[in-house]
Amino acid sequence: MNTKQGLVYVFTGDGKGKTSSALGVAVRAASAGLKVGWVSWYKEKVLPARFNLEGVEMYAIGKGFYKLPEDHASPAEHKQAAVTALRQAEKLLKKVDVLVLDEVNNAVQDKLINLIDLINLISKRGKTHIILTGRNANKKIIELADLVTEMKKVKHPFDKGIKAVKGLDY
Repeated sequence: MNTKQGLVYVFTGDGKGKTSSALGVAVRAASAGLKVGWVSWYKEKVLPARFNLEGVEMYAIGKGFYKLPEDHASPAEHKQAAVTALRQAEKLLKKVDVLVLDEVNNAVQDKLINLIDLINLISKRGKTHIILTGRNANKKIIELADLVTEMKKVKHPFDKGIKAVKGLDY
């Protein structure tokens, strides 16, 4: 790595593409011979089971999206899963070159993990690059970041009642 300290990337906003962007960076990093760790807070249960790229470790720990109609987990179960995901991220931190924290911004917004705990994790990154995804990135996370990309929804099939498409949206 050419930097003394890992960079912090944030992909946020109400538009589609946050997780997809992080996945693209993960593939690029793994293709360059870097070790990648991926921890998902809410979704992407199928991705870790099927995604088999050398150098990428994926953990889907969340209980699904929180407080949506298809949510069948209790708030306590969501909170426990979110804390477990944060612990997994801490374990991976010094073992990988790039650490993706998928939907972590949502977990902070939903108060499933504490902002301070996430900031502490980021502060311990050393040379590890960290990518945070999810809507509503906290202002303090944005201030800490080296790169922030906001995905803005201009138009979305959901607006016309079209449900998520397997392979495109999840």
